[in-house]
Amino acid sequence: MIRTEGLDQVRDCLAESSSLADSFAAGGIGFPDAVQQWLTRLETSIRDAQLGVAPRIASLRVSLEAARQGVVPGEIELYGRLTPRKIRKAAAQFALRSAIDLVWQAIEPFDARRRRAEEIALEVASGSFEKGLWPGQGRSPGSPTDMPTMWTAMLADPDLGPRVRELSALLGMSRALMAVAGAMNAFAGNGP
Repeated sequence: MIRTEGLDQVRDCLAESSSLADSFAAGGIGFPDAVQQWLTRLETSIRDAQLGVAPRIASLRVSLEAARQGVVPGEIELYGRLTPRKIRKAAAQFALRSAIDLVWQAIEPFDARRRRAEEIALEVASGSFEKGLWPGQGRSPGSPTDMPTMWTAMLADPDLGPRVRELSALLGMSRALMAVAGAMNAFAGNGP
C-alpha cells in the first residue's frame, strides 16, 4: 500500500532536480556525482513511500555507475570523440531526466486524488457552514457541538452526504474529517 505521507519526501527530492539541471547547464564537473547521490536519496524516499518505481530508479543508478567505468548506456547516443567525462555527463543527464519522468508518472494519480479531496473538503466546509452545521454555529436546536456530531449531521444531509462519502472513500474517514477541519479553518480565515 502506498504511504501518501511519504510522497512529500519524494516531492522534496524532485524539487532538488532544479539545482541539478542548473549544474548541468553550467557545465559543472560534479554533475554526475550529484545525480548519483540524488538518485540514491530519491530511491530511498520512493521505497519509504512504497512506490513501485524503486527498481527502475536503481537501474538508472547502475547505468550511471557503469558509465563511470566507461560503458556507454544503450539508451544514449553520443557523437564525436568519446571521453569518460562525456559518457558520465550524458548518462547522468539521461538518468536525471528519466527519473523525473518515472516519478512524476508514479505520483500523478495520488496528486490528482489529493487535489480532488481538497476540492471536495472545501465544498463540504462551505456547504456545512451555509446549513449551520459547524460546531458552535447553533442556528437550530440540536446543532452540532463537535466535529464527530457535525460529521454525522453532514452524512445525514441529502446535499452533503454524497460529498462526505466520496471524501471518505478517497481518504478514509479520519483523514477526511481532518481534511474538512482544515478546509473549515481555511474557509473561516478567508471568509464565507
